Amino acid sequence: MAIAVRGVDVARYQGDPDWSAVRAAGFTFACIKATEGVGYVSPALDGQLAGARRAGMATGLYHYARPDTNTPQQEAAHFAAQLARLGAGAVGNLPPCLDIEVDAVDLTGWVKGFLAALRGHTGRSEVMVYASTSWFLDKLGTDSWVDPEVFLWVAHHGREPGLPGYHTDRVVLHQHTSDGRVPGIEGAVDLNVALVELTVLTGGDEVSPKPPAPPGETYVVQPGDTLSGLGVRLGVAWRAIARANGITDPDLIYVGQVLRIPR
Repeated sequence: MAIAVRGVDVARYQGDPDWSAVRAAGFTFACIKATEGVGYVSPALDGQLAGARRAGMATGLYHYARPDTNTPQQEAAHFAAQLARLGAGAVGNLPPCLDIEVDAVDLTGWVKGFLAALRGHTGRSEVMVYASTSWFLDKLGTDSWVDPEVFLWVAHHGREPGLPGYHTDRVVLHQHTSDGRVPGIEGAVDLNVALVELTVLTGGDEVSPKPPAPPGETYVVQPGDTLSGLGVRLGVAWRAIARANGITDPDLIYVGQVLRIPR
């Protein structure tokens, strides 16, 4: 099948790509690693996202899950904080994505809990889940959490681009190799094709991300903090803090979370 919509996914290993060269080579979207577990933020995140946006690429962020060590609510809050900080979770971006490669007890329940918590934080119902063909078939129990606003990104290397071994009407991306070579990126990079128009994923005709928060207008959550307490201490209504960070449940904040503080 002929696929014209090509993209890459990157993490810190790809450093600082020349995104103009990537775009000129015909790659139109980029999925960028943002976070992992609880506490880790990719050191390349801000530069990679800004560069891809400047080059006119459709962009989205993904979170590498550690269900073996954390609750889904903790990890969703960690990921949502970066989505809010960078204006990367709203319509106009690719849907925020959960990368699930680590096994755990009740993996299906963990994924379901993460998606519910992430939707609560971002206010966006469209989400994406990345996994291999074998995991979608054997481990993830998709019947219990895939709904019309969940998109699936399938990793199946060595197959013709656009024809992964797992394919339903919710499958929208196929990662077909981890050893791609792309002008502007040093070394190997994952290559993907989209099985739908990118506007189906971004929810609009153009990518129009929200601007990031101004420097200095942030607060790192400390032990014992609550949104109401922060509001009193900082002189800002706690509901305004919640809105600025896409938080719909005021109890879902965690130590180390970076909050935007509206002024």
